[in-house]
Amino acid sequence: MAHEFDSVPADDAEVLGILAYSSLAFMTRLAKDGEQAPTFEAHVEHARMAARCFKLYQQLEVWSGHRGFDLLAAGDAFSGAYDDLDARTRPTTFAERAVKTFITRGMLGDMLIRVAQVHGLFEGIEDVWPFEQGHWVRAHLGPQIEADPQLADRLSLWGRRVAGEALGLVRATLFTYPSLAASPENVDEITEYVIKRHGERMRDIHLKA
Repeated sequence: MAHEFDSVPADDAEVLGILAYSSLAFMTRLAKDGEQAPTFEAHVEHARMAARCFKLYQQLEVWSGHRGFDLLAAGDAFSGAYDDLDARTRPTTFAERAVKTFITRGMLGDMLIRVAQVHGLFEGIEDVWPFEQGHWVRAHLGPQIEADPQLADRLSLWGRRVAGEALGLVRATLFTYPSLAASPENVDEITEYVIKRHGERMRDIHLKA
């Protein structure tokens, strides 16, 4: 006998939509980073990360299909949600590009993780969303930053600019789509969590938040 799945509650629809859109947005970002990577090996590694993003989208697709949920429509509602952030933070070097993705993927990813947890969706999602990019930056860019104070100062300044834009987007998203956080108290908690985790990540790669 086929297993019957519960339908998706209305309060969870926007959560699924932003998860779907974000998985594809991160896929695109990582693929573009790979095109600008300084070595072919780095290009391949970024391609693998991008493929993991699409795999996550496919998992959401299967999950939604079992429940009769229109994931395409839900995701389409968020199309272009990150475009302004991208337009306002144009990197000029690969190091800036990598730090930008490190910050935006991290801050938006933390928001998505907490939103999913608030709704009781996808246990263990925190182990899926990093997409390995953070590990790559720590391993490949972190030592360069630690050894070069001028690079550290320049990327710290760049990082603060990117983080300011990303935090503004987190706040705007939670305000525009109140069902994501489910309550004003959760908005404050999620925002504080995003800020805290961002500071920890920046210290990991020897940058000042």
